[in-house]
Amino acid sequence: MSSITTQTTKPISKRIKWPDIGMHTMLLAIGFLISLPIIIAILTSFKSVQDIAVNPTTFFPREWTFRNYQTAWTATPFGRYLLNSAIQTGLIVAAQLVFSILAAFAFTFLVFPGRDFLFNVMLISLMIPFQLTFIPNFVLISNLPQYCTNLLGEGASICSHVGANTYSGLTLPFLASAFGVFMLRQFFMSLPKELHDSARIDGASNFRFLWQIVVPLSGGSISAFGIFAFIGAWSQYLWPLIITNDSSMRTVQIGIRFFLFDQERGTDWGALMAGAVIVLLPTLLIFLVAQRQLVKGIAMTGLKG
Repeated sequence: MSSITTQTTKPISKRIKWPDIGMHTMLLAIGFLISLPIIIAILTSFKSVQDIAVNPTTFFPREWTFRNYQTAWTATPFGRYLLNSAIQTGLIVAAQLVFSILAAFAFTFLVFPGRDFLFNVMLISLMIPFQLTFIPNFVLISNLPQYCTNLLGEGASICSHVGANTYSGLTLPFLASAFGVFMLRQFFMSLPKELHDSARIDGASNFRFLWQIVVPLSGGSISAFGIFAFIGAWSQYLWPLIITNDSSMRTVQIGIRFFLFDQERGTDWGALMAGAVIVLLPTLLIFLVAQRQLVKGIAMTGLKG
């Protein structure tokens, strides 16, 4: 007579992890609250002027229209604003990546007097709000043409490309990032020191070791910082507002203010939301495409410190 074995299963109530359900519910609620303003902006951008005026609290448009996007693009030099933002963001991201990689490498693999002291000073600078430096930076950038003329002479053409209402004025205060140096240094410290020693024994210079070994191994962290740098540069508002008063040098974040303070028509909420959606798209696309790389880079950054 064969023995029959029975497999007992736990009750469903015991298999459910109630703390996980509570955590997921809370995260979903937080995610919804964070996404709600974006959803409202997108839906409002498809509403007509009459729909917004008569039914401002309705969630979905009664009649979907793309007229707001046409107005946002034609009522202002929106293409020029986008170009200015793209140039500013590209210069800042490229400079921050280069300087952060070089500085993080120096603080990790090179030995020189005052290295730890300089790194601590750099960390202290992270605690200083950038708003405190607005006035000194504005005075310095505004006087750059005069300094350039005194140094190079009256005929120097480069002097017309520095100062306020220039791309140099928009980007100079942000070409280096203390946060980027700190973030990349934390990952560089997780790399075995023997790699550097072996490369030096094989005759590789520090520069070759950096670009052929360290940078390829640090692709995740570098990509994560690049995304942070892009979001920070693309989202700038106060500094471009202060350093530019020429419409041809305005960035897109400043340009959409036209629809908020239009003296003839009042606030055009539909065009304003359409402009905001256009501004949001590059950041949203980069985040969606590189989300996995971003999370991976952040997770790998703190392996050793």
